[in-house]
Amino acid sequence: MAFSAGLAAAAPADEAYWQMVGRQFPLDEKMIYLNAANVCPASRPVMDRHIEYLRDFQANPSFQNRYKYVEMRERLRTTAARMLRVSADEIAVTRNTSEGSNLVVKGIDLKAGDEVIVTEHNHPSNLDSWKVRARRDGFVVKAVPVAIPAVSGDALLGSIEKAITPRTRVIAVTHLTSTTGVLYPAREVAALARRRGIWMHLDGAQTFGALDVDLGSIGPDSYATSAHKWLMGPLEAGLLYVRAERIAGLWPAIVTAGWADNLKGARKLEVLGQRDDPRVVALEAALDFVNLIGMGNVEARMRALAGRLKTGLSGIAGVELKTNMQAELSGGVVKFKLRGMGTKKAYDALWERHRLSAASTPSGESEGIRFSPHIYNSMEQMDRAVAAVRELAG
Repeated sequence: MAFSAGLAAAAPADEAYWQMVGRQFPLDEKMIYLNAANVCPASRPVMDRHIEYLRDFQANPSFQNRYKYVEMRERLRTTAARMLRVSADEIAVTRNTSEGSNLVVKGIDLKAGDEVIVTEHNHPSNLDSWKVRARRDGFVVKAVPVAIPAVSGDALLGSIEKAITPRTRVIAVTHLTSTTGVLYPAREVAALARRRGIWMHLDGAQTFGALDVDLGSIGPDSYATSAHKWLMGPLEAGLLYVRAERIAGLWPAIVTAGWADNLKGARKLEVLGQRDDPRVVALEAALDFVNLIGMGNVEARMRALAGRLKTGLSGIAGVELKTNMQAELSGGVVKFKLRGMGTKKAYDALWERHRLSAASTPSGESEGIRFSPHIYNSMEQMDRAVAAVRELAG
């Protein structure tokens, strides 16, 4: 049965349905891959489309043949905007979340004495990038601590609100942290920032392709994300959303051939020199893949897998779960620590004994093993992963 032909007839809660989805990925069947928060495999439809256009490009790199990519990029922009419930003119096609976030970091007008609020669990592209620019321009970066696990959405919001002063110009947070899997109340943070006239930037690396993200409802000023994580798309492809009213106030980080003052909307932020045009086609294919399934179904399945892991791990006496159980405070990232075994030893043992691919934080308050399952995984794999941890816990 072809993948697309089986979609309408299969219920998303049906394990056989998700086994069919899993067969669309080239993952080694002997491995349990639980590292979507770092990089996901691309599905066969995405890889096939990428390879098709790579061959086409290399066979005929003439201007005449490459003109078609202009229209394809606009079609991608429209598809992405529809998924995020925003305007196509508010979307720039970037290379990853780091680039998108840094376009914001470097593009906003800031001066000595201004303040930028971040959280201690921000990714370096939305944390260290602000600190590096602050050293150059003399503004202040205030990092808000994060409880592990989070106390509540209100507490997360309150910690940010408490840090605001009349000098605050930017609030930059991670939608869902890769450290312990905390889901921030992004809509409430954005509303708080809007009331104060503060720019709110959202790092969406761990939510786009995992959650049914509605930026029109959330209301940030900017949102950066990648294709190679939960969207299951190509490497070095991403998106940057900038709210229409904010685009004029964001300086481009790169100006080269093709750039002009009259480029419409966020397009002025994606003129980066020669691009890998076939990668844009592969990004569109990744959007098509998740849209075939339905983002609501993708999120429901991802949450069911992560929930199975959290429930199983929380029942092991030697495990300290660092991710919240509540859906409103979590997503697909599951972080835990084995109390009786060093993290590196546990990480190595999971791979060597069980061929289980995960991620780890070797030290600090967020120390532990990180599992991040996605729609190519099965419930049986979740049970095997929990059993492997139980074995290590003794």
